Amino acid sequence: MSLKNEGVQPRLLGLTAVSLYKDIWKLAWPVMLASGLNMCFNLVDTFWVSRLGAVLVSVPSLAGSLLWLFLSLTEAISIGTVAMIARFEGAGRRRLIPNVFVHSFWLALAMAVLIAVGVSLVATPLVELFTDDVTLIPLAVDYLYITLLGLILVFGATAISAALYGIGNTKTPMLVLMIANGLNLVLDPILIFGLLGVPAMGVLGAAWATLIANGLAMVVLLVVLFRSQELGVTSLLVPFNSSILVNILKIGMPASLQSAARSSTGTVMFWLVMSGYGAAAAAAFGAGQRIIGLIFVFISGLSVAATTLIGQVLGSGDKGLARKAARRLIVLGIGVQIAIGLLYVALAYPVSFLFLGDDAAALAAGVSYVRICGLGLALGASSSVLGGIFKGAGDTMPTFLAGFVSNWLVKLPMAAVGTLVFKWPVDNIWWAITASIVVEWLILYVWQRKGAWLDREIQVSAS
Repeated sequence: MSLKNEGVQPRLLGLTAVSLYKDIWKLAWPVMLASGLNMCFNLVDTFWVSRLGAVLVSVPSLAGSLLWLFLSLTEAISIGTVAMIARFEGAGRRRLIPNVFVHSFWLALAMAVLIAVGVSLVATPLVELFTDDVTLIPLAVDYLYITLLGLILVFGATAISAALYGIGNTKTPMLVLMIANGLNLVLDPILIFGLLGVPAMGVLGAAWATLIANGLAMVVLLVVLFRSQELGVTSLLVPFNSSILVNILKIGMPASLQSAARSSTGTVMFWLVMSGYGAAAAAAFGAGQRIIGLIFVFISGLSVAATTLIGQVLGSGDKGLARKAARRLIVLGIGVQIAIGLLYVALAYPVSFLFLGDDAAALAAGVSYVRICGLGLALGASSSVLGGIFKGAGDTMPTFLAGFVSNWLVKLPMAAVGTLVFKWPVDNIWWAITASIVVEWLILYVWQRKGAWLDREIQVSAS
């Protein structure tokens, strides 16, 4: 079944040359706020756990690091879901949207169960790979078990949010996340310290607070799903359609592998910094990642806006408007990040000082990290927007190849040779990161200019 436009206008977006900037902002700002709220989730946990002792902060960090690679698999579902539903919404084929969502939802739950069971079977040896502290190991393992228990809630909520993103509703997931953050903020001190007659759970209280908050988010999203009828879902049981499932994974898996490639190289880069330059440089590397990570609050909004907007425009059949939207998204991405990048370069010292204090060696390395990587930030944002364009078109192989080449064939070899062979200063690592950003942007930009993504179709069978 080819997705030709049926003459039904998308409900939430204008999809005209005049409305493009308005559509982009309407999609982007709730995602930006949601990304900020996600950061708050982790910061709140870290704040309350740190009251128990600085060393215990490593428990949630360790559990989170172990799950990060597996959580990138959610992109295999979310990106495929957003792309397909956006395409169907733009084409006016709304009767297909409930089927896509239900297949996505059950796929998400099945994947969550498989990951939870698999990781739980090897939880202890996994934790022991990262630490030999006999005090931390049992706490980290128990924290991991609780987190795995709530994985089905995270994956389910991701599927619902992705479907809402696809039709252009980015505000509802943001509001639900705000409610969940509020509950987590209240529950953390109660469960960690045992307030209001609740037994004190220590660091594990943070895990239970997060699980309960995620549970609330899942329940609220399900209520919204069935009551609002924006997606047209009346049941979580529909006839199985293999072509829908294949398309979700075909679109989503390359994007997921791109995320996995980036996160896995981060672990190797940390080892290079630690082994080649010592603890001060490693501290600067970690702080620099957190500082630069703040920018992804803005980038994520533009990326999701690109995915939804391009998907709906291509669904409507207007390739000229799709190309115009892509140009405006790229210009917006570069403009926003040039401003933020210059700000980082100018404020590198005070920003680094906030994270590293007055440790001279760590501070010097941190300042150079922020300044050097800040130079590549304009292209970094544009790369994320370009990735969003390809995802919206359902053509995600370019994002995987660009991510693989830039991370595994540029960043890692450049950093390894500079560190292990030439013994260059730690700035070598920062330049390797910046070089990978530039290479990834060049690959994606050239690929986007060719325009093959404009002709990508999503075919589904009638049953």
